[in-house]
Amino acid sequence: MELLLAQTLDAVRSAHFDAAGTVCDYAALAASREHGRLAACLSELDSFDPKRVRFGAQTAFWLNVFNAGVLRDAAELALLSSEREREAFFERPRLKVSGHPFSLDDIYHGLLRGNLPKHGHLRSPMSRTDPRLAYMPIAFDERMHLALHTAARSSPALRTFEGGKLDVELEQASAGYIERTARVEREGALVVAPKLLHWYVKDFGGEKGVLAFVLGRLDDASVDLADRYRGREKLKYVDFDWRLNRR
Repeated sequence: MELLLAQTLDAVRSAHFDAAGTVCDYAALAASREHGRLAACLSELDSFDPKRVRFGAQTAFWLNVFNAGVLRDAAELALLSSEREREAFFERPRLKVSGHPFSLDDIYHGLLRGNLPKHGHLRSPMSRTDPRLAYMPIAFDERMHLALHTAARSSPALRTFEGGKLDVELEQASAGYIERTARVEREGALVVAPKLLHWYVKDFGGEKGVLAFVLGRLDDASVDLADRYRGREKLKYVDFDWRLNRR
């Protein structure tokens, strides 16, 4: 099942996204065979037990499930205009896996982030006794933030993930997103970073961790500029653009 899901996502990206995976023809996707296959693949998860996924592939599996869920329901997302409506899109149960209902937030914050509260929330998405917690991947990797596609202009690109290649693929996703959204300004005194890192700054080890994460993935010239300040650089976060990344 995990291989079929990855292949189906690959087909969606090839047919309807630009080469970078950042812009999509959602009108064409909604009427396509690829969309039908994606919906069919997700419906089959209702009878699929994620415990069958080997330990090393669990994170890749849930990343692909999240991204597939967003794309299947992108037509609904395209109709939303307010921040609250968009938030509700991710909070509402819309997938069934092994008989259990899941929202996209359940997958993102409940499983992939270790059941930590979403930005702006105080409570974890799942209770301590929730049986779905049994599907939580063993390893936490902060790079998964940059692997989740939310169909927004400031979203990480659409990618697919494979258990045996996950470390390399997460690094490619992280580097690609940082190269697209971050930069060094004021002769190295200011590092501009995406808002996504600010929302989950604790996941990256605080602001020093964010600086290290960003500078470790920028080009050498940018890093050389920032090195002049020896850790005294200031961080500035760019607002997240939630508008649909449609062609």
